[in-house]
Amino acid sequence: MDTIIKLEGVRKSFSSGKDEIKVLDGVDFELAAGEKVAVIGASGSGKTTLISIIGTILKPDSGKVFIEGMDTTRMSERELEKIRGKKIAFVFQNGYLIEELSVEENIFFFSKRAGADKSRVREIINSLGIPPRKNVWELSGGEYQRVAIARAMCIFPKIILADEPTGNLDPKTAHNVITELLSFSKDNLTLLITTHNLSIAKRLEKIYKIENGKIHEVKKDDL
Repeated sequence: MDTIIKLEGVRKSFSSGKDEIKVLDGVDFELAAGEKVAVIGASGSGKTTLISIIGTILKPDSGKVFIEGMDTTRMSERELEKIRGKKIAFVFQNGYLIEELSVEENIFFFSKRAGADKSRVREIINSLGIPPRKNVWELSGGEYQRVAIARAMCIFPKIILADEPTGNLDPKTAHNVITELLSFSKDNLTLLITTHNLSIAKRLEKIYKIENGKIHEVKKDDL
């Protein structure tokens, strides 16, 4: 399959007082279209930094980031917004739904901004099995994340980046949410999940680990 994500020599550091902390130190990484992978690592190892750079919401200090062969490090913010609006969808640990809106209002609000097809959006809403007019504040933790996943899917992206999507959930609910995420992201959609949960990581096709500023693939049997 064609390469959809490619990082070349990506470096990113952050300042902490007088100290500079190297989070990513010359990372080379690539994913083919349709791959489903997990990225693991200790807290502070750089998982969120990696996913933010891939998603073009954070610029690397140096190196190149390609999405479908396009070097995003050379793009303007307007060009990056178009990529985020059409090709990349995010699912975060806290979901970031709009509390004052209902389930369907949250999804339609986001999909309208992305110019998504209304009939296809309605199909996604109906597939949730959650009353569309239910208020966000009434949702359970699992329902909340399922709505966040559905909202991400409504732009019909090529890439889903999920940063600790089950971090606040109990094991059973986390399992169900990952099942939903994998179901939504079938076929040629690329999925990258960051997680601390090894049982969740093992449900993905491949697992990568970030440590000491580098990333490398690990075998499931070694975990």
